[in-house]
Amino acid sequence: MESVLRVNMLGEFTLAYEDKIIDDRSTRSKKLWLLLEYLITFREKEISQNDLIELLWPEDEIDNPANALKTLLFRVRSTVATLGFAGGKEIITYRRGTYALNPDIPVEIDAEEFEELLKKAEQTRGEEKLTCLLEAADLYKGDFLPKSALEAWVVPISTYYHSRYIKSMHELLTLLEEQERYPEIISVCQRAVAIDPYDESFHYSFIKALVETGAQQRAMQHYSYVKDLFFSQFGINPSPELTALYKEVVKTSQSTELDLSIIKDSLTEEEAGGAFFCEYEFFKSVYQLTARTVLRTGQSAYLVLLTITDSAGRQPPQKALNKHMELLKDCIADSLRKGDVFTRYSVSQYLIMLPSLSYENTEMVMGRVTRFFRHKYPKAPVQLKYSIQPLSPLGMNLN
Repeated sequence: MESVLRVNMLGEFTLAYEDKIIDDRSTRSKKLWLLLEYLITFREKEISQNDLIELLWPEDEIDNPANALKTLLFRVRSTVATLGFAGGKEIITYRRGTYALNPDIPVEIDAEEFEELLKKAEQTRGEEKLTCLLEAADLYKGDFLPKSALEAWVVPISTYYHSRYIKSMHELLTLLEEQERYPEIISVCQRAVAIDPYDESFHYSFIKALVETGAQQRAMQHYSYVKDLFFSQFGINPSPELTALYKEVVKTSQSTELDLSIIKDSLTEEEAGGAFFCEYEFFKSVYQLTARTVLRTGQSAYLVLLTITDSAGRQPPQKALNKHMELLKDCIADSLRKGDVFTRYSVSQYLIMLPSLSYENTEMVMGRVTRFFRHKYPKAPVQLKYSIQPLSPLGMNLN
């Protein structure tokens, strides 16, 4: 049986023949691999010399482009020759002024196999359909030719395969959930969230499957990752559906334990330092509990909204905002008491709760926070603004 050239283009670009393999890390010439990628992608066509020159040097002024192309083709052939094709075949043929991938070398390409699996899945049902989708999930290791993702001819192909992948994975997860095959859902979602981290449905399925397999702590950690990701990239919170799932995770995260000392140890902070930062949903519960205490004891407590702006009072650019929100978070933790609680409320704001303080003392505390930030980061191109409101014993819900 004749050996086959195996080409991977999803998530990486590699060529394997028998027991030998080469990839685009084995040389620094980007144009060499770009030429090879193009000829393999359009291997059914005979491509003219002018088309290849336009592909490789679209805006470059070179003295002799035809000679430069011949030199590059020689380097491509020399690089690929190390695979040792049967009969000493050349990877690229030249015929009547055009170039093409040698049709005498059998080729298997992962992107084409991926497409065939999806077409087969569309034509089948039941376990056979599920098997095709699982195989497609394993095959799609990343987007099409990622190192050449900005090339004009790569963009539509990459977009096509990416959209096909997303749609097929949604279908696969639905089928797996119907059969409660949660370990497989976890495996599929781990790759899916790496390939498309902004598709919230993948995160939802991932967290749900973790809960179903008893990995509540990991599920809560992943929710925190998603929340931070969406904040930093889009300035938004996760959807109500994902937030509701998180609340259910928190409720069921504790297993039955009869030894109180073990429970006490699990509740103890490893290192108690500074104010306590928590998720917004947890902050709401603390707020409501503190408001009840205020109602019962008559003690005062204040809620502070701390906002980062630029010098004109507008929201800073996203990159600068993300950086300075993290710096401000550390300053808040270091400036407040260990019993104080704060949370991130929006992309540019923190909510702080200060119990057992008067309004004047709350003003002093916030002045200390802002001065500490300005002292520590004197060149930071941002402003801090805050507003203060007393906790309302009657209005105990944060929206």
